[in-house]
Amino acid sequence: MFQRFFDEGLAQSSFLIGCDRTKQAVAIDPRRDAGVYIAACKQQDFTLTAAIETHIHADFVSGAHELQAAGVTVIAGPGSNLGYPHREATDGERMIFGDLSLTFLATPGHTPEHVAVLADLRGSRARLFTGDLLFVGAVGRPDLLGEAQTRELAGDLFASLQRVMALPDDVEVHPGHGAGSLCGAGIGKEPFSTIGRERELNAMLRYADAETFVSAVLADLPETPAYFARMKRINREGPPILRLLDRRRPLPAVQPAAAAALAADGALLLDLRSHEAFAASHAVGALNFAFGPKIGYWAGWLLPPDVPIVLLAENPAHANEAVLQLLRVGLDRVEGIVDGGIAAWRGAALPTSSIGRISGAELREALARHDLVQVVDVRTVKEWKAGHIDGSVNIPLGELQARIRELPTEARLATICEGGYRSSLASSVIEREGFPEIVNIVGGMAAYRELEAT
Repeated sequence: MFQRFFDEGLAQSSFLIGCDRTKQAVAIDPRRDAGVYIAACKQQDFTLTAAIETHIHADFVSGAHELQAAGVTVIAGPGSNLGYPHREATDGERMIFGDLSLTFLATPGHTPEHVAVLADLRGSRARLFTGDLLFVGAVGRPDLLGEAQTRELAGDLFASLQRVMALPDDVEVHPGHGAGSLCGAGIGKEPFSTIGRERELNAMLRYADAETFVSAVLADLPETPAYFARMKRINREGPPILRLLDRRRPLPAVQPAAAAALAADGALLLDLRSHEAFAASHAVGALNFAFGPKIGYWAGWLLPPDVPIVLLAENPAHANEAVLQLLRVGLDRVEGIVDGGIAAWRGAALPTSSIGRISGAELREALARHDLVQVVDVRTVKEWKAGHIDGSVNIPLGELQARIRELPTEARLATICEGGYRSSLASSVIEREGFPEIVNIVGGMAAYRELEAT
């Protein structure tokens, strides 16, 4: 048995590997909705014997505690000091599960307790599960524990990479993240690689000395969401047990008036409808997390951890998927879904609002007229520096809530991103904060660049 489970929104990979003869399986870096591993084992008549944590994760809530509560042994790296029952593997320790042999390699750098797991299965090529040490075309970041430890961890990262790169060329490399993750810079899209391929193509492995490597890796660090520190703490202590090993019960239906009362008391309304539908009409104060794989990703960035959440959706299945994504970033307080959606909300005569949408051509005309338009570019700093509209202000979406008071109140605000998702969410955040006039640029910078090229 070998299966990869990939969460597109968080670009996170977890794995099941097992022996077909003894029917023993092991999960590696499981996500919080851990029922997927139990279900996969049951489908093939396997028993999930152990769950391995390559390190204490910063970008998602681990499912190891959930599995431990179900009787699965949790194995972590040396010095993990998890706040729930587990066993810490020693460097070089070998565990046998029938024809499957797992060897633990202490590989500090991304974190001090990090381990890589070398899996040898009779009849298969060796696989190295690298966690956040080595990615396809990239390496892990060493800065998530604070400035005081960053340079030391960067040096450890160099030494750990040298260790695993001494393995044979044909050993497969299976990292914990893919393209889009913030756990490393420039991660490739391929699901796996080999030691030989990384030795040949990974630019970060070409540095011959630690000092040069450390300077290079620290010069190209991704953004750091504020919620990463909270994820570290949750995963070390052990997240609340949710019993997600079986299919979740349907979300409670919340009557519109009750949802409005919850919002008045501080709950957040998350509208999962499309950007177009949201802009046309939405509940006052709602935030537009349009349905797709990035709900949890951006919710982790933007939402406080302990605030009640009520969902608005056209499709109940969308709401159920959104709940899982929210749980994966530690947002547990979903109270339910508005019964009847936005139509019922309007039918109850509850307040609604709308947000204007204009094309790139209309924006260009307004700017030419000096029509009191302030463009708010919510892309990353790197994206903005690569090309932006003259006069725009750059506030990355992840920083918007904290920097909202930097926006002028006297101008009409126009939000823009690369394609439209971030700017629609940003416009709803800004509107919720009471800014009087805001529009969203349809098609984002991608469409605007095409317009400028004609």
